[in-house]
This record gives sequence, structure tokens and C-alpha cells, in this order.
Amino acid sequence: MKYLAIAWSVLLALVYVALVIGILSAAKNHFETLGLAVLIQLYAAALYNFSLMGETAEINNHAAFVRFRFLAKAQGLIGNEDGEFADQEKLLVDGAKNSRPKVQILRISHGVVAVYSLFKIVQAIL
Repeated sequence: MKYLAIAWSVLLALVYVALVIGILSAAKNHFETLGLAVLIQLYAAALYNFSLMGETAEINNHAAFVRFRFLAKAQGLIGNEDGEFADQEKLLVDGAKNSRPKVQILRISHGVVAVYSLFKIVQAIL
């Protein structure tokens, strides 16, 4: 199931790149190419920044949970109604590890799209 999810992410990334190439190839003049490439560049940059913010939030959540676990252990608490804190932390870490390949695939596709749209911007200007 894990490999199917990765394959699906790769397929979506390839469709995303192909769609961008198709859109920029359909432009009829330099003005259209420039306008579309700038919009695509902004879109790719925004998505890339959102993926970075999500990764940062995930790291901060894990760090906050670890700090909470240490403070709770000092108070003699080892769990709550959701289970022991160590098990909850393991689930948090496993969820982050499982999403890592998908995030990397998306970052690569955004990078490819950004480079291609920059190429089209330079090509339209020159």
C-alpha cells in the first residue's frame, strides 16, 4: 500500500509537470507566455512554501510533544485517555516518516515547474 501511494504521488507530479508544459506550450505569443509563466511561477512558489511550512509545523509539534512528555514524566504522568505518551509520540513520528516521500516528490515537481517557467520567462523576454 505504501508503494502504491508513492507511485500515485509520482503520477500526480508527472501530470502536474505535463500540464504546466502543455499550458506554456499553448501560448500564442510572448505576452501570453510571459503572463502564464509568471502565474505558474507564483503558484509553484506558493505550494513549495506551504510544504516547507507544513514540515516546520510537524517538527515543532513533535518538539512540543517531547517537551510536554518530559514535563509530564516529572509530574509522574505517563499517559492519558489516548494511551501512553511514548506510544503517542511513536505514532506522531511514524506519521511524519510516512509522509516524507510524498513531500519530497511534491518538492521535486514544484522545482521542475519553477525552473521550466523561469526558462519560459527568460525565453519570452529575449
